[in-house]
Amino acid sequence: MNFSLPPLTKQDRDASFLSYTRSICPECKRNIDAHIVLRGDKILMQKRCPQHGFFEVETSSDADYYINSLTYTKPGTMPLQFATKVEHGCPSDCGLCQDHQQHTCSPIIEINDVCDLTCPVCIVRNQQRYAMTFDEFKAAVDAIVAAEGELPILLLSGGEPTLHKQFFEFCDYVLRGPHAGKIKRLLISTHGRKLANNREFAERFKAGGMYASLQFDSLKTGVYPKIRGVELFDMKMKCIEVIKELDILTVLVPTISKGDNSDELGALLEFGLAMNQVSSIVIQPMAHTGNGGDFYHKNPAGHRLTMPEVHQLIEEQTGWFKRKYFHPVPCSHPSCYTATYLFRMNDGRFVPLPEFVNIRQYLDAMANRTVLRTDSALEKMLFDSITNLWSTSKVGDESQIILDSLKSFLKETFNSRNPLAHDQIERIAEARCKAIFIHAFMDAWDLDVTRLKKCCTSYVLPDGRIMPGCSYNNLYRHKDKRFFPLASPVVPEPIRVNGNSISTPDKS
Repeated sequence: MNFSLPPLTKQDRDASFLSYTRSICPECKRNIDAHIVLRGDKILMQKRCPQHGFFEVETSSDADYYINSLTYTKPGTMPLQFATKVEHGCPSDCGLCQDHQQHTCSPIIEINDVCDLTCPVCIVRNQQRYAMTFDEFKAAVDAIVAAEGELPILLLSGGEPTLHKQFFEFCDYVLRGPHAGKIKRLLISTHGRKLANNREFAERFKAGGMYASLQFDSLKTGVYPKIRGVELFDMKMKCIEVIKELDILTVLVPTISKGDNSDELGALLEFGLAMNQVSSIVIQPMAHTGNGGDFYHKNPAGHRLTMPEVHQLIEEQTGWFKRKYFHPVPCSHPSCYTATYLFRMNDGRFVPLPEFVNIRQYLDAMANRTVLRTDSALEKMLFDSITNLWSTSKVGDESQIILDSLKSFLKETFNSRNPLAHDQIERIAEARCKAIFIHAFMDAWDLDVTRLKKCCTSYVLPDGRIMPGCSYNNLYRHKDKRFFPLASPVVPEPIRVNGNSISTPDKS
């Protein structure tokens, strides 16, 4: 078969090749080859679609950080079962297929696609028509429990899930139904309007024991109209007051767009640390996908934040929170998640765990899960830290504060004279430690099959399939019959040049 590809340009060649992967064309979404390359001190993805030409996107603003981060990768933990076979190769067999290299740490069930906001940065495609039935919901929960056995968290999302008429029935099924105890935390992804404006709902939410995973992007007026389409500042602050008053456990989730609210990263982090109710902060650099993200910026490259940029901005804006505190989460690809845990001292200050614990023990405590281990590994890590601090030639005031704080925590939790149940230890540890996560979703520009295969954040579908989040958002969501009943099924397309088929999706 005779065919010819367009010749390489200087733009293709002025970078050093690092690795090969597969991606998709940002225009037609077909599967294409991609190269990860080094240019100067940056990491780029380069790819060429025979129909739409050359694409390049920066995936890391710090090449040294990127290369070093790859050393943190650990083998994944496999799910108990897979739902789909390998037929066409990643990303065309999602469900999870047998080529997937990680179990699901953070499953998401979208219970509706109805929302009373139309956010310009929204990564989904709400059609305002779907509400999950109770049978569908049970099937989805049953599927994820069958695949995982036990789960540290489950996230209910939408749409706006609090608008679903059976919202509390769904929550009861998770927390008090046949799988009670198998799902440790139920998080509700919400913009907060119902918590802020409906006291009865907020009180029932608190009584139910759910966590509010609160969309919270700014601490000043004028920002929400740009990224959420309407001014929400007063409502957000009212929601925060309700959360404080009712003591609702909360995860703060700011979506960050460069030039829009990236100057608030430090302030948002410190705001969350100051709230007793906030157990963690999950920073999400904006991904250009969904009805909002597809069109939010004419040039997505100018508003893309890479992982090292987020680290740098936090350090610059706080002055005390160093970028070195962040480490890749070992359960996922290092470009997907970084995190750190902060331990509250007896004087109320937070000190990052990497400042005083053995880093290898620390990474082991984070491996293959979204929350810090609270078993004997945590006890040993903190006990070894005490030993190391004691063995220093001179214990200063700061070391003494850390020593006293660690000893009081261990006495309260891992006390042989008054043993606590594992759930009790988890709650005490969560109140004493706060997690800071950075979760970088991918879009059609930077989608990387290597990252997809280690994805641990997945959407759970009623038919039993479990879809890696970025694969679903970019390739499957717009063909999901629940939301788009007239959509065609997902069929991998061969790449054609001059009318000739030259390749089909591989089985890598």
